[in-house]
Amino acid sequence: MPEIQEEEIDLREYINVLAKRKGIIILIFLIAVITAALVSYFALSPVYQSSMVFNMAQISEPAYSTGFSVVQLNSRSIVHIAEALEIMKSNVVLDEVINRLGLKISAKQLSSQIETKNLKGTNFIEVSIVADSPEKVKSLVETVVEVFIEQNQGKYQEKVKFIEDRIKVLEEQITEFKKNILEIEKTKKKIAATEELSEGERQFQTSLLLSSSVTERELYNNLTNQANSLKASLKSCEDFKIINYAQLPIAPIKPNKKLNILIAGVLGLFVGIFFTFFLEFWQKGK
Repeated sequence: MPEIQEEEIDLREYINVLAKRKGIIILIFLIAVITAALVSYFALSPVYQSSMVFNMAQISEPAYSTGFSVVQLNSRSIVHIAEALEIMKSNVVLDEVINRLGLKISAKQLSSQIETKNLKGTNFIEVSIVADSPEKVKSLVETVVEVFIEQNQGKYQEKVKFIEDRIKVLEEQITEFKKNILEIEKTKKKIAATEELSEGERQFQTSLLLSSSVTERELYNNLTNQANSLKASLKSCEDFKIINYAQLPIAPIKPNKKLNILIAGVLGLFVGIFFTFFLEFWQKGK
């Protein structure tokens, strides 16, 4: 029972201390809130953010076994995703961005404003940039993506052209083999209709033509399979594509004025309460 009374007395003393010096607590609280408001509204510059998402170009290439039979289509990015994330923040891209927009900053400074990441499970890359105005940040992110795509578009087109040229060569070879097969069939018919040859000679020449026909057909089928696989891979190739376009930001992401004032208010209360008890302790100690 005495312990409970002692606790009640202590609690009452604490409340009395706070009530006696509530003016100090309120003053410190107001100073903290007003300071945070002034800094947030007038001292801190607004920071805006804008983002773009694009699809990295991919090339599909058929893999063959030793018999030239297609195993599968291997899809790979023109530039490895991890490498692309770094390239977009490198001088190779940013120097060109700075030149196009006439910026008065270094590539290193611009790089610090950029964040790049791969959206997991996809071939998409998200580029986010922060700047001090909505128009500037939108222009920056659009130009960074534009420059990167332009610098790597040639690689994609070269690989696509290589596949197209290979298909063209294969189709020419397929046409030749098809002509050879038709020619062999015509020759077989001629031999069968020729009365000047003996039965043994006809069989011998026919067997030679059959052997040649089998070889020609095998090569024809192999080349046809290769051509079909390359055509399938060509259809599976994906060029660079914008998934989400940059938007003009409406509000800044920093500073969060309300949050700053709220945090300052809470800290002001804690500091005021601490200072109140410190004064009380100091006075009692004298």
